[in-house]
Amino acid sequence: MTSMKNFEKTITLLLTNSCNLNCIYCYEHNKAPESMSFETAKEILDSELIGRDMEVPVIIDLFGGEPFLNFELMKRIVDYVCHEYGTDGIHFFTTTNGTLVHGEVQKWLKAHKAIFTCGISLDGTERAHNINRSNSFSKIDIDFFLNTYPRQGVKMTISKESLPYLSESVIFLTELGFEVGCNCAEGIDWSDGECGEILGKQLNLLIDYYLDHPEAKKCSMLDAKIGILSHPNPSFHRNCGSGRYMHCYDAYGECYPCQLFAPISVGKKAIKLKNADLSDEVPIEKLDMRCAHCYYLPICPRCEGANYASTGSRFSISDVECLHRRIIFAANAKLKALEWERGVLKLDECEEQALIRSILKIQTIDCESLNYEGNNDET
Repeated sequence: MTSMKNFEKTITLLLTNSCNLNCIYCYEHNKAPESMSFETAKEILDSELIGRDMEVPVIIDLFGGEPFLNFELMKRIVDYVCHEYGTDGIHFFTTTNGTLVHGEVQKWLKAHKAIFTCGISLDGTERAHNINRSNSFSKIDIDFFLNTYPRQGVKMTISKESLPYLSESVIFLTELGFEVGCNCAEGIDWSDGECGEILGKQLNLLIDYYLDHPEAKKCSMLDAKIGILSHPNPSFHRNCGSGRYMHCYDAYGECYPCQLFAPISVGKKAIKLKNADLSDEVPIEKLDMRCAHCYYLPICPRCEGANYASTGSRFSISDVECLHRRIIFAANAKLKALEWERGVLKLDECEEQALIRSILKIQTIDCESLNYEGNNDET
């Protein structure tokens, strides 16, 4: 098991349960007017930071709802931590919908950018973003985020309604200058039989774009590390530190493994998850048989909170989500195979052989079922 000292410690504070938007895919189904008080925040931070191991970097994640609805508390928290604990090994982070980041907020963020990073949720082109996020595109100062946090990527969520605009949205954000982290929304009904076909077509359009623009940074959906699938002993560790080196506190100061396990996301079910066993090793015997014996398990982005919301079990994903992930992995294999053919990959011999083995295995698994158009003979 890997030592916790190799990881950052993350303290997530849910500053508010409110949001000023009504995104069509929001997983926080229990938003309410409650906000955290400074006294609660201070008590949490003291309990986490007094006597901390100075060798372990700490991220203080100020979360929501929309966190800038409680901007005054955000400022007080930063001032308190800086005064009482300094900034050595401590960094602040928040993710926002961007609509409130103007004027005074921008001035404050610029003044604190050495210790504070603000990420933006932006769902692509104006058309795609407005479909998902309450027609809010025009309310966001995109240039502020690009200029103030040039190394910070953008979070792009794909809904069933915005899926047909996936490729143009990724290309739009990429050409603006963002690195794009994109994912299909969790907890919504993806059972429409056409979604898988549309996803595959959109990924093929992105593959064409990346082949024509080899200098472009790939979005997270087409940047899977498929080469590790050929390693002799691929690891089955959890993908995040939820409940171990990540603690999430709600507005009342109650601690949960992460925000997806908190009441704002799962309501009263949260009490059952507070003390869930989230040790580093994935309990393979608890996974359903499909996952436990799946070739993709080492690279599958397993999120137990999202699993619980969609299937009622931390250890099972829905059939349609499994299909979408297989489509995505097959697209990754196709892109890598075509890049390899063109000689654009910079790999040593071992990495190249591992990648080729992985591509061939993926083609064997998913070629027919996913209408994969790879070049098996040449590879």
